[in-house]
Amino acid sequence: MLKKMSIRLRLTVMTVALLTVCCVGLTFILNISADTMATKIDATLILPAKEVGEDGRVNESPQSPAIGIISPVPSVDSQRARMDFRMDSIIYMLLVIIGGGFLTYYISGKALKPLDMLNTQVKNINVHNLSETLSVPPTKDEIAELTVTFNEMTDKLDNAFMMQARFSASAAHELRTPLAVLQTKVDVFKKREDHTNEEYDALISVIEKQTSRLRGLVGNLLDMTNMDDNGEQSSICVKDIFEEMISELDHIAKDRHVTLSLDCDNSMVTGNIDLLYRAFYNLVENGINYNVDGGKVEVVVNRLSKDQVSIQIKDTGIGIAETDKKHILEPFYRADQSRSRQMAGAGLGLTIVDSIMKKHRGTLTVTDNENGGTCFHVILNG
Repeated sequence: MLKKMSIRLRLTVMTVALLTVCCVGLTFILNISADTMATKIDATLILPAKEVGEDGRVNESPQSPAIGIISPVPSVDSQRARMDFRMDSIIYMLLVIIGGGFLTYYISGKALKPLDMLNTQVKNINVHNLSETLSVPPTKDEIAELTVTFNEMTDKLDNAFMMQARFSASAAHELRTPLAVLQTKVDVFKKREDHTNEEYDALISVIEKQTSRLRGLVGNLLDMTNMDDNGEQSSICVKDIFEEMISELDHIAKDRHVTLSLDCDNSMVTGNIDLLYRAFYNLVENGINYNVDGGKVEVVVNRLSKDQVSIQIKDTGIGIAETDKKHILEPFYRADQSRSRQMAGAGLGLTIVDSIMKKHRGTLTVTDNENGGTCFHVILNG
């Protein structure tokens, strides 16, 4: 019953119930005390009248009793007084309860007015005005804290919706580009009836290239959504991963005139070796691709504590603007659009890296390298 009431009515009902218990108990105690006192008054000893002589002495009458005692049976006036007291106490009790109930309802309405205002503002919130913040009451109470928390929640929702919108737009663009190329090539090819072997080979080459691009994009999207299982977990030596990785990427680095270096201890981490290899490979490859001629990519691994291992991948490349750092891990986001068009991929690499780190209960942060460029800092459980 109480669960279906408003908070204001619920407070009023509970207060009235408390007042009723207290008033009934107090009235009962007062009536018992009054009856006891009245009984004592009725039973008070009454001394008889005494005569005083002309010489000022009190004359004792031997025929008169020394004292007289009123009958223990209450008189009519005493009984009426008791009944009047009981009735008055009951009436006052009811007045206190009723008055307290109305007063509680009024005061609770005043106290809950900010909550009512908050409820009205929340009802006006929709997907189109999530960026608007609610006014915080100056009371600094629980309602003000609730308003601040709600504003923080709407900010997160607004960012999530904006990220989803950017993801949808970027995914549509990335999928549309190879499809548009395929459609154009096929339309041009169909306008002529006779084709040479070279034209067939060119068309097949375009189809293979764009199909591979689509397959890679769809594969990356599936990887992002199907990482619920980390696969087989094992104890991994980080040094072994990076030594193999640097050996594999060495020819790419030399082609771009970039130097690779490794400063690594024998730290061990627990995780899936394939996923971690893929994540670190992506970070090192990005450091090479977005570097400058004669630049450097440095991998530094050391143990922070008994349970944590720090992995830093530093480059001396073009760097990332401050405005881009908070979005760099979002799907399809590219900090340098002009350079990104020259690179393969769809802007999903860092998003997949971040997902892999979260699955391993690790963290990935992006900061500026002290020597210029970018530093990707990973902390994993050892």
